[in-house]
Order: sequence, then C-alpha cells, then structure tokens
Amino acid sequence: MKFGVFLNQYYDEAGDFVATDLYEQADLIERLEFDSVTVGERHVHEEGFVEPLTALAAIAARTDSLTLGTAAMLPALYNPLNLAEQVATIDRLSDGRMSFGAALGYRARELAPFGVEMDERVGRFLESIGLLKQFWTEDRINHTGDYWSFDDAFVSPRPDDIPIWIGGHADIAIKRAAYRGDAWIASASSTTDDLTSQIAFYEDALDEFGMARENNDVILMRDCFVADSVSEARSKIEPYLLNLYRLYARWGQTYLDEHEIEVDYDELNEKFVIGTPEECIDQLRTYAELGVDHVLIRCQFPGQPQSTTLDCLERFGDEVIPAFR
Repeated sequence: MKFGVFLNQYYDEAGDFVATDLYEQADLIERLEFDSVTVGERHVHEEGFVEPLTALAAIAARTDSLTLGTAAMLPALYNPLNLAEQVATIDRLSDGRMSFGAALGYRARELAPFGVEMDERVGRFLESIGLLKQFWTEDRINHTGDYWSFDDAFVSPRPDDIPIWIGGHADIAIKRAAYRGDAWIASASSTTDDLTSQIAFYEDALDEFGMARENNDVILMRDCFVADSVSEARSKIEPYLLNLYRLYARWGQTYLDEHEIEVDYDELNEKFVIGTPEECIDQLRTYAELGVDHVLIRCQFPGQPQSTTLDCLERFGDEVIPAFR
C-alpha cells in the first residue's frame, strides 16, 4: 500500500499558518519515504487558502521523488486548455510526477464566482475531463461542446502520462471514475462498510469496461494522528479537527447530512486513524484488506501548530510505513 500526505492549505484566525510551512513538511515527507503529497481546492474561504497548482509547482522544485497530486480540483471552473497547460507544466517541472485528481464540487458558494451553476457541474466536469485527456495525448483538438469550443488547439510539449484520479461517493460517480479515470478517490467520509460495497462496485465497473484492476487504484483520505495513546492523539488535534468539521457542516458537506450526525468526535471517529503506531497499523491493514491501494493521511488542521504536525509525520514515517514495506 502506498502512503501520501494531504497537506493543510487553510490559513487560520490566529495567523499561525503560512504557506511556506508546506516546504518544511514536503522536505520531511520525502525524507521519510512517503509516496505522495496532495492538495485540494477551496475558494472564498474567509481566512485564506493556498491555491493548489501554485503550491504544487513550488513543491515540485523542492522534491525529487514524491508523486504530486490534486485530491481534488474542480475542473468545471476552468478553461480546459489553460488547465491542461498548467498541469502539464508542473508535470514537466517535476520530471513526470504529476497526477490530476478531479471532483464535481458540492458548494454553490465556490462555483458561483466562476459563473458555474450547480446543475451544470456534471456536464462541465465530463466535458472538461474528456478535453484534458485529449490535450495531454493528441496532436490537435477540434471540439464543439456544450460549454467549450476549440479549433486546432493543442498543448505543447505534451506530457508523457498524467494519471487522472476521479473522486465520488455515489454509485454513478464511482462508475464514472472507472470509465473515465485511472484511479478512484473514495470519499473521505466513507465508513468501513461503505468502502466494502463501494470497492466491490468499482471493481465490477472496471470489469464491465474491460479495464484491469491492477492498473486502477483505490485512493482513500483519512484524518490521522500518531501518538503514545488515543487520548494523547485526541488532546493534540481534537479542537482543530472538530473545528474543520464545523466548517464542513456550515458548507453543507453531504456526509454530515446523509449520516445525520453531529460534529462530535465519537460520532466521527470511524473516519479517523489515530492512536499508537500499532493501532494505526491495524486500522490501515483493514483498509488494505478491503482493497485500498493508496492512503492519503491528513494530520494538520486549521490552527494546529507546525511542530505537532511534524512530530506526527516523523512517527508515521518511522513507525507505521515500515510495517507495509
């Protein structure tokens, strides 16, 4: 199983976080032999948020081996030619280490400034994904679609290969990932029972489309913290972790509504991998047995100190990853 880190990009009210904190984390993540670093996308966040592609370009210049990924961006918001050029440039700067993760988005407040309506998301997403693939693999593109048109357009130089990861929770979204992507990003909110049925559905969809399971990864993000005990881990991260979930609730994050739960640690804890190294290893082995290929851990939350985050990364790299090598 591969391991990556989903980096914190949220500024916070206290002003403790700065974007250059990501440099120190990326340096450590690579030294500890994680497989990847990934970033997400967020807009109109009051305290501020680090833009993903700029961040990955900077990290590309400081690292040599890490896969660089988005988990996930919202392609519906962008002109596909411009987006294809930006992602391809990071791939070139990093000597072929870029993967592009994409999702629909669920927050109207983020889509509206880009002139995108909620009921346009699927159409724009599908058209954009198709165009990105074409721009990265074909010499010339002529296209007349519902949202974009191109006449003799192209990306030069084209990348050798940029895997497309597609996120989604509903059956139709998982099937879309199987048909249009190279990996499926499972919802960070999926329970173990959810993952059991969802991975089986994904594998059935791959079979239906004649695709090899070994060439199509299941990627899962988990909030994580390694300490000497569960209670110590909770004391280190709980205030910051739950504050982030309060933001999710305010934004209408579907998991909280679908499962009818409150922002409370005990109701959310099935989503978390926290505790001693041995406890974290046991939980991660469960995911490996279910068929998860690549786990993205998130171990820093808005307002959480950098030193605490670095300590967790050290312990995960030194005491958890070796159990899976």
